[in-house]
Amino acid sequence: MRRSLLAGLVYVVAACAFTWPLVLHPFSLFGAIDPAGDPSLNLWTLTWDLRTISAHPTWLLTGRVFDAPMFFPARHALAYSDHLLLQALVVWPVYALTHDPVVCYNVVLVASLVASALAMDALVRTITGDTRAAFIAGLIYGFAPYHFTHLLHLQLQALYFLPLSLLCLHRVFAGGHARDVVWLGVVAGLQAVSSAYYGIIGAVGLVTAAIALAIATRRPRDARLLGRGLAAAAVAVVVALPWTLPYFRVERDAGAGRNLFEASHGSAVLASYVQAPGSNVLYGRSGFLQPSPPGRLPRKEGPEQALFMGFVPMCLALAGAMAAPRHLRRIAAVYAALAVAGVVLSLGPDGIRPLYAALYRWFFGMAAIRAPARFSVLALCGVAVLAGISTSRLRHVLFVGLVAAIALEFSNGAIAYPPAPALTSGAGRWLHDQPGSGAVACVPMGFDTANTACMLQSLAHGRPIANGYSGLRPPFFATVVDAASQLPSPAALLTFHEIGVEYIISDHPLTPDRATSDAFLERARFGDQRIYQIVWSPEIEGRLEEAESPVPPAPGPPPFAIGESATYQLRWMGGPMNLPAGDARVAVAAPEGTAARFRFLITGTTASWVSSFYDAKAELDTLVNDRLLPLRQTASIVEGRRTTERRLEFDPAGHEVRMTTGGSTVTLPLARDARDPITALFYVRTLPLAAGAHLVLPLTDNGRRSQLDLTVGATESIVAAGRTWQALKLAPRITGRVERQTPLAITTWLSADARRIPLAFEVTGPFGTVRGELTQYRER
Repeated sequence: MRRSLLAGLVYVVAACAFTWPLVLHPFSLFGAIDPAGDPSLNLWTLTWDLRTISAHPTWLLTGRVFDAPMFFPARHALAYSDHLLLQALVVWPVYALTHDPVVCYNVVLVASLVASALAMDALVRTITGDTRAAFIAGLIYGFAPYHFTHLLHLQLQALYFLPLSLLCLHRVFAGGHARDVVWLGVVAGLQAVSSAYYGIIGAVGLVTAAIALAIATRRPRDARLLGRGLAAAAVAVVVALPWTLPYFRVERDAGAGRNLFEASHGSAVLASYVQAPGSNVLYGRSGFLQPSPPGRLPRKEGPEQALFMGFVPMCLALAGAMAAPRHLRRIAAVYAALAVAGVVLSLGPDGIRPLYAALYRWFFGMAAIRAPARFSVLALCGVAVLAGISTSRLRHVLFVGLVAAIALEFSNGAIAYPPAPALTSGAGRWLHDQPGSGAVACVPMGFDTANTACMLQSLAHGRPIANGYSGLRPPFFATVVDAASQLPSPAALLTFHEIGVEYIISDHPLTPDRATSDAFLERARFGDQRIYQIVWSPEIEGRLEEAESPVPPAPGPPPFAIGESATYQLRWMGGPMNLPAGDARVAVAAPEGTAARFRFLITGTTASWVSSFYDAKAELDTLVNDRLLPLRQTASIVEGRRTTERRLEFDPAGHEVRMTTGGSTVTLPLARDARDPITALFYVRTLPLAAGAHLVLPLTDNGRRSQLDLTVGATESIVAAGRTWQALKLAPRITGRVERQTPLAITTWLSADARRIPLAFEVTGPFGTVRGELTQYRER
């Protein structure tokens, strides 16, 4: 105990040195490089957790704590990112004394470094029986540049459970007592609670280490070990499940998960292991191990890529793997295997693709991994243990020299922390004093980091906010962003009223017109911020609906009939070759016992060669009435392990659309005679099109209100389905909504005869160009 306390004190001093000068200004500095984005999200999350623990501790037991007030009106919003509840429980005494979330955030950061070092210290001291070896390993693992690469991600500082779970694994192999099995399960479960990423990565690491240990100890077929492992896994599930269930609900509602194509973008490359974070004095600030200029190895940019572990630790680890003492050779082989596994998996699908693809398909949770580069923590763990093994017999002078060399390589000097963000504002205090609980939206509103300022401001007024930030968003969030960009238009006010937003905070003046002046009132000003209130009545609602854009013309006689079907071959034209990328089929079917007129069926699948990196299958089923207005649409989209099930029920008379994804339903306004993109295509086929014609049609796309701006070009000759056709060239554009990236450019060709058969289409975006060509057509 005395030794552990002494080591803890030394690690605390080291943590203060490596995070300098945070210890001098814990109330006024913010332990992050850039406060926007993830740091602000984590500060907001931690504050919500701490306030909930203080005011409503039973919410942790009922699960209500996950109904955090962002992305309103989404449920379980806390589960859109890491919940940080375990960290909040640990740091709550600090909050009870200070009531300052920024101090608590900084304490979590520093304490995580200390706890990680102590955990590795305990593991290596148990393996080697040498306190100096344990200290070297703890220093490497607790203060490696990886921690400071991820100053943006507080949840990724929770590296303390991985060494503890490996320590428990050794005890299970050594004795196999029931208490050791239980402790292994508890620690593995807590690892998942502390960070969803580390829950998955740690599980992979445990399985890897267990297999390596079984082989090293010549027990690969020991049924007792398998039974203990399954029992520990069951305990881990029991510990983690109550904190994990909301994530399953969010996955179902928002279509969470990543495909292999997305995972490759967050993968490391080998050069990442000789790339240091910018805060590192020796290699980062000097530019010696920075991504520019490029070296011989391909490099990547971004905070996930600085995975340098120090030349001294890597040399020590190599020595530990190759020249470990006789009694530690098997253990060294186990951690060498763990380190290699970490490096290989950090390369993601771009490394050993069959291995990563097999894990992606069969290992639970792998589909959630957006950044495989974070598997490098397994390599860091292996390097720390191997470095400890290699130094277990060093003399005192060499030990002191190694500590100094590692400290020099890891040194960050004085980190330029930003000032602590303000958690109160005049607008926040004013809203706090207003009656009712109407939600708030801040504009301008984007999809990403711009929303974090609104989130922090909401801590002052305590109302739910429509803004939010995370790597995952509710399916209706794009509709809210579109509405925010159009304030104070009638469509925007209808949308915000429908979802329950009462107040708008804007950093620029918003001037209503005559139609909206009674519904959108300015209530207060605070510096650059203005607060507006949405006021409602049946008369105002009717006036706003009348002020919307005029309805399009009625459809003409349908040139299609039940039984029509068309098959298309999709070709990817974005690479050096023109390659088949998949197939699609469009069919018109009978609605089967409903009041609908037609049923439009759309299916599409990727080609087998594309499926190796982007596996997708989509099915859309739409019912329409006599005027070709949608009544109901169901969509099933499968992208690798990610599945999105969506149902939209349209009420043209009531001007509403109800969108259901998973178990959540939200009602959104629907413009008069708005059609979804598929129904709009069939509608356009009924119109008397001519070269030079221009149409603007109201559009609804998964609840998003926008317009389809359609220009008809000249007649062209194209080849489709084995023959030459005269075709009208259409250039549709979707306008009136906010795009996260460059809008897609779409071109469509319809046959110039009375049937208006879709013959071909091209979609151009960042991925290149995909062209669909008609290969088979049946009229009925």
